[in-house]
Amino acid sequence: MACHEHNELNSSVTSVLKSGEIYALISDAGTPLVSDPGYRLINWCIQNNIDVFPIPGACSAVAALSVAGLPTDKFMFVGFLPPKEKAKINLLNDLKNHLSTMIFFESPRRVVDTMQKMKEVFGDRSCCVCRELTKIFEDTKRGNLSELIEYFLPNDPVGEFVIAVSGCGVPSTNEAEIFSQLKIEMEYLSLKEAVKKISATYNINRNEVYKKALSLQSKAIF
Repeated sequence: MACHEHNELNSSVTSVLKSGEIYALISDAGTPLVSDPGYRLINWCIQNNIDVFPIPGACSAVAALSVAGLPTDKFMFVGFLPPKEKAKINLLNDLKNHLSTMIFFESPRRVVDTMQKMKEVFGDRSCCVCRELTKIFEDTKRGNLSELIEYFLPNDPVGEFVIAVSGCGVPSTNEAEIFSQLKIEMEYLSLKEAVKKISATYNINRNEVYKKALSLQSKAIF
């Protein structure tokens, strides 16, 4: 039986739930209620003393976070941004000072435009774009927003997209402290991995970090 935002509480749906039989709410992909209909139906079940049990399953937001290479100690799930430009920019402005990694859903026809707006508002932050997670054509791209925009512009994006973007970093951390941490990371990681980690953690342009890393390497001061 199809259950969508226009029939969640129709008698054809709610009547079967009153029958005492066991039913499962499933989605086409991922976990139900995560940017999908279902909240009103679940709330109706609770109000009518119908037991509701979660069944663990794939959640593309968390799956993307686990492979993004961005900080995971704090994260915010935003879901889909508004399709209209003004509303989208307003919401991004509300989010730009959040320290936590942010996770967005987006359609293929808007994914490039959304990243362009993110770059305008957030700056050129570290980002991970996951496409068709857990499916046969799964694909993950990582880089700064500008790099990913350049990649997807000529590639006609298709599929379901999750965008993970780094938070605004730690404003109280000064440049000396950041590059002191880079020096430490270079003792244990390859140059490339150290640059990637510092760029993502502190929301600094990767090229800027790379130049500093090369300077540290050439001077052999670590």
